[in-house]
Amino acid sequence: MHKTPSFLLPHGGCMTTTPERHPLSLSDIEDILAYIPHALGFHPVNSVVLLLIRERRLEATLRVDLPALHPEPELDSWVAQVTNLLGRMPEVKSVIAVVYASGSHGAETSIPYQRMYHRLSTQLPRRGVALQHAWCVGTDSIWDYEEDSFEQHRPRPEISGNENHLTMVFAGSAPMEKPWDGCGIPPWANAQVIRELVRDLGLNALEGIECWARLLDLPAEVAEAEIHQYPLRAAELISSLHWKVVRDVLPFLAGTSHEETVAVLTALSAREAGEEVPELAHFLLGRGLRSPDWQRTERLWRLARDLLGIAQGQQRFALMCVLGWIEWAKGRGSLAMTLLEQVLRECPDYNLALLLKEMLSRGLMPHWVTDQLRAWRAHFG
Repeated sequence: MHKTPSFLLPHGGCMTTTPERHPLSLSDIEDILAYIPHALGFHPVNSVVLLLIRERRLEATLRVDLPALHPEPELDSWVAQVTNLLGRMPEVKSVIAVVYASGSHGAETSIPYQRMYHRLSTQLPRRGVALQHAWCVGTDSIWDYEEDSFEQHRPRPEISGNENHLTMVFAGSAPMEKPWDGCGIPPWANAQVIRELVRDLGLNALEGIECWARLLDLPAEVAEAEIHQYPLRAAELISSLHWKVVRDVLPFLAGTSHEETVAVLTALSAREAGEEVPELAHFLLGRGLRSPDWQRTERLWRLARDLLGIAQGQQRFALMCVLGWIEWAKGRGSLAMTLLEQVLRECPDYNLALLLKEMLSRGLMPHWVTDQLRAWRAHFG
């Protein structure tokens, strides 16, 4: 089973492309409800999840926050943004909608978010997209919008015994209850020792990049064992984050190679003020034909997450932004935004987090996300 990427929408959402997946019945709501958390990586709440269909097969999964129903213009704006986005995907001809409306959303005598459903069912065909089916999932009940009756509901199905769910769990998928915000990593037992080592190191940017490159060339388990076994290795990585340029090129280093990164650093040092280095800029913005080396990028994610057990202040924020960029590159916009918002809670003026959040809020996504051959895939088993 492949758990695959997603991108953020202005109202808060993500899209996961889903080719080469375990067979999924698109008419069986139990199978769909079992599948969605594995596709997104977390259990959605107060969300609309749209399964995008191309040539009678599931192409992608789009999650957006539920809209405000009042005032009316806000609902109209939300519908317009969703329909406009789908209209820009000519290969998508139909969608299936699942509305997660927990608590007391909606009136007690009508299906929650029924007005939103009617607007979508009217507006989507105008963009060449059919709303094939739609359900509303409440805390305890589930409704079929086509029944158009609040009374005709059934208990919310339990997915723990669903065959698709069990297949994905046995293969290694473990959806989170909510997107991870970068908190909760246990401090290393020798964290203070490593921080003291950091204070005594004076690495330059090239030396720092070399330290990261050496570990990114190793299998993830070996690299993680090395930084725990040798405190100086961990100290070198943390110390290198003193240089903003190291923080900024780490995704490029993981996604390409050490040699190409050194060339980019040389170009950065020789450029005129305000001049771009195209190779770096295009990669970090997800443009062009090149996509990341996903194996090395996954190693960077694991190292950066592990080092949150040591890092403090600016170094912690740098690591969380790197993690956020990787989630965005994978297509998992909701997870990326959660990390960036946590950085800004801790440091409201951290510039990189502000820039990345603005990029996500504008709905920008890497070109490779919708390319089946280049998009990230999580391989289980």
